[in-house]
Amino acid sequence: MVTKPTAMLTADQVRKLISDNELLQVQLADVNEVLAIREEELELLRARSGKMVELQSTLDNNLEEFSYMQHVIGKHQVNAEKASRREAEMEKELLEGIRMEKEYYSIRDKYNSTSTALLDVNQQLSEIPLMNRDLEVANRKISELESRLDILQEEKELLQYEVSKLKKQNEVLKSGLGT
Repeated sequence: MVTKPTAMLTADQVRKLISDNELLQVQLADVNEVLAIREEELELLRARSGKMVELQSTLDNNLEEFSYMQHVIGKHQVNAEKASRREAEMEKELLEGIRMEKEYYSIRDKYNSTSTALLDVNQQLSEIPLMNRDLEVANRKISELESRLDILQEEKELLQYEVSKLKKQNEVLKSGLGT
């Protein structure tokens, strides 16, 4: 209970005010420490959220690249089949056919490698809903932490106001005791 300062306070009242002031100082330090911890947690969650967004973007880019590579491989396979038919018809293009056959095997290997990579990407894409769920949980936690941070900041301001009032009362008491 805050009372208006009177001209004279008893020594017990002064000690009570000083004790209350010290208690408020300790509470303010505790609130500041909790606030700092919450801010660190909030930064960690924001960083994790950013990483998830980057991973999603990378996966999308990889899928687009793999689709394009499949298209190119399909074109190469068509070209290789045309070359094989011409090889049977024209003996003078035998060397060209051999080169294209080697190219075909190289492309097939690339296709197999790309198919495997595409399976990996599809696996990663299937994990995206889990990541999105984790992201939603993280976003909810961020919202909760931001709300808690707002409450702690309001409590801090209130405690600072109380400390300021007690300091003023303390100064009034000291000046009253000094005269």
